[in-house]
Amino acid sequence: MEKESALYQLMDTRMNGIMNGIVSSDGEYQAIIRRSDEYSGKLDEMELPKEVRLLIDRYVSEQNALGSQYGMLAYLLGFSDCKTVFLGKCLSTEPQQMS
Repeated sequence: MEKESALYQLMDTRMNGIMNGIVSSDGEYQAIIRRSDEYSGKLDEMELPKEVRLLIDRYVSEQNALGSQYGMLAYLLGFSDCKTVFLGKCLSTEPQQMS
């Protein structure tokens, strides 16, 4: 999807602005952060070699990026579906490029 499109700009505004307020008050999101902090503390206590910590950090960062990208694409697909519905077109269940 083109980053200059109105849909992408709307997603960017919503995700980088309003989402911050939503996640700060979402109990499930906050519980995930607490569990993540516990695991982080346990890893710190293990006093792993720097190379192992770096490998774990890179792995976790890539997993976070993967989840974030998936979420962004799902958000864009949802808005694309809404646009299709509002324009009175039928939705397809086949994979397609978002416009």
